[in-house]
Amino acid sequence: MADAKRRPGLKPVERRTFLRYSLIGSVGAGLGGFGLASLGFLWPGSPEGLFGEVPLGNANDLADEIQNERAPIRVPEGGISIIVWDPSASGADAAYGEHHQAILSDDVGLMALNSSSCPHLGCGVPWCQSSQWFECPCHGSRYNRLGEWTGGPAPRGLDRYASFINGDGEFVVDLGQELTGPARTANILEQSPEGPHCVDA
Repeated sequence: MADAKRRPGLKPVERRTFLRYSLIGSVGAGLGGFGLASLGFLWPGSPEGLFGEVPLGNANDLADEIQNERAPIRVPEGGISIIVWDPSASGADAAYGEHHQAILSDDVGLMALNSSSCPHLGCGVPWCQSSQWFECPCHGSRYNRLGEWTGGPAPRGLDRYASFINGDGEFVVDLGQELTGPARTANILEQSPEGPHCVDA
């Protein structure tokens, strides 16, 4: 009678079964984590910093500062560098005039480059004061003062943003209108390095 009331015991798990389920669980967890991470890249993040049409200061003052310092003005919040360009240079107006309407005189205009993301793999691209070029520290891509490609693995020049001067004389950058950088063959400026490079190629 006692034997009839005895509950059947749990069957012991075999080692092979335990290892099989452990492997399946580990692979499943890894794939799940990878899938969630992939969705995180595709999901639009919350906007940080600047966005839309952003006035960045008096256009004449910005141009004077850039020319006096011989260096772009960096705006970290927008990931941009403001540069001066010459619309009267051969081919410059045809190449850049349509989207860069911040023209102060026949030979002075302002332009905003995306210096926070190298077209190669997305590294920040700082300004090198000695060479007067933008130089990527990650893989050695280089760009002249206008952000045109001069060397390295990048597929094109630095991307840029449309810009104009508003009724108050302010330089306005449209961060909602990013423009693909010029092709490798674009060399309107034809600027050689003016001193030592900051990054070894």
